[in-house]
Amino acid sequence: MENVVTIDGPTSSGKNSVGFLLAQKLGYQYIDSGSIYRAGCIFILRNDISINDLEKVVEVYKNLQIEIKLSDHEPRFFANGEDVTDHLHNPEVTKIVPAVSAIKEVREATKVIQYRLVNSRNTVMTGRDIGSEIFPEAKHRFFLTASVETRAKRRFKQLAEKDSTVRYEDVLSSMEERDKQDETREVSPLRIPEGATVIDNSSLTVEQTVEEMLKHINASN
Repeated sequence: MENVVTIDGPTSSGKNSVGFLLAQKLGYQYIDSGSIYRAGCIFILRNDISINDLEKVVEVYKNLQIEIKLSDHEPRFFANGEDVTDHLHNPEVTKIVPAVSAIKEVREATKVIQYRLVNSRNTVMTGRDIGSEIFPEAKHRFFLTASVETRAKRRFKQLAEKDSTVRYEDVLSSMEERDKQDETREVSPLRIPEGATVIDNSSLTVEQTVEEMLKHINASN
């Protein structure tokens, strides 16, 4: 597949920042697949649906219409015609998204959305199973990683800007638990896609990471 570049990796490995800049450099659209799961969670919460009600949860994703629109050169994420960008990382969404995204039927419904979005335009897509499960035939597949301490520091810095009571130790513990969940879950566990280019960006800036990716892309074109 020539029209999609996949970037997988654990939490706070820089996928979003790197994916967005890479898409800009290539002239592609950028899609964070995690935002699709988060958008569905917004509607699950809004409609007071229990995450144990499998039928209703899956129905949310089967009916989910996703669009990415640029506003002042920044991507805005629309779900069912509504701009939900500013609600994607609400604490209540973050709390339930790991459980919801681990549901096999939810991942299958989301895969349909992902295919539809990629079929519309050349795409850089980030996530945890994009190169391994969703687009394993993609020509350019990357796996971003960094030490858990580095990733926790990045996440702590983001959270501390909004909440001064956040403790680094809690962020680190939460990240270690999320890594464990992602790597051991039954459906689409986080893993390095076979043949993917692995980039450890613990000591790299976003720009340097993107330059590394462009080198690989240009060398194989």
